[in-house]
Amino acid sequence: MAKQQTQTTPANAAHSNAREAPKLSVVIPSYNPGEDIKRCLSSVLAQQTRLAYEVIVVDSSEKDFTAEWQKAFPSVRFIHLTTRAFPGTARNLGAREAAGEYVTFTDTDCMIDAHWVEEIWQAHQRGYQVVGGSVDNGTPDSYVGTAEYLLEFNEMNPWMPGREVQALPSCNLSIHKKVFAKCGYLEDAEKGSDTLFCVKVTSHGFKIYFTPKARVTHRNRRVREKYLNNQKALGRGSAGIRMKTKRPGAFLTKFPFLIPLIPALRSLAIGKRLLRSRLGLFGKFCWHYPLIFAGLWSYTSGFWEGYKKAKMNGVLE
Repeated sequence: MAKQQTQTTPANAAHSNAREAPKLSVVIPSYNPGEDIKRCLSSVLAQQTRLAYEVIVVDSSEKDFTAEWQKAFPSVRFIHLTTRAFPGTARNLGAREAAGEYVTFTDTDCMIDAHWVEEIWQAHQRGYQVVGGSVDNGTPDSYVGTAEYLLEFNEMNPWMPGREVQALPSCNLSIHKKVFAKCGYLEDAEKGSDTLFCVKVTSHGFKIYFTPKARVTHRNRRVREKYLNNQKALGRGSAGIRMKTKRPGAFLTKFPFLIPLIPALRSLAIGKRLLRSRLGLFGKFCWHYPLIFAGLWSYTSGFWEGYKKAKMNGVLE
């Protein structure tokens, strides 16, 4: 594991009774976040709740920003790693350091709704050990950003109904510590560590609940090349997940000649989902479809690469 340097301050002292132990710990992985981290932390610290909570940032940027960030956000605990860490690794470290009974993840490129912590807490109080919320589009004026949003977060848009689900993204995911004790932590993977973790959670009998009122707004990539490269990386990760699990689409690793059908299959699934949740989102899906289609082909290319690599390594014996 990467070596770390830690600076600690009283968790969220400005936003809860400092004498009260935090019931919930917000953990945020970070890597070269730029100005995003200031927007993110400002929103996390502006929660309208009486619940005591702490905020932990686990950063593995090349430069140590701890002193600068600590000055701007003295109530946040910052942990700096001296080597690059994937998000799952950073989240695991934050979860182990957390004082709260619940560990709630988000990302530096997210801005948090003012009632987010309260909505997450209320969902937990209904008996769910793993809960998460909706993801809104933080780049509505960007053609590229909106295409990425509709492709990546369509299942968790704010107009989807509250329900039990099979998986949730780690940018808006909250977990009782006893789940880690039984299921273990997230895998050290570039992409898909949250999905693999959710598979372990459900296999151990825990239910995952989606509450749309617990909303985060995600700032998506706005550069076409970065968007396409990310979709390719997601495809590689998706192939690896489906070789290890029975997630929807696992049949593609058994019948690889069907992999080219991914763009058509996903287009139908996403379009149907958006049409049912909000007509306006379906209209945006149609308007942005040329770039969405390009992203789907990048994803498919990555899926094929992931499949071939696994086959070469003997994973598909």
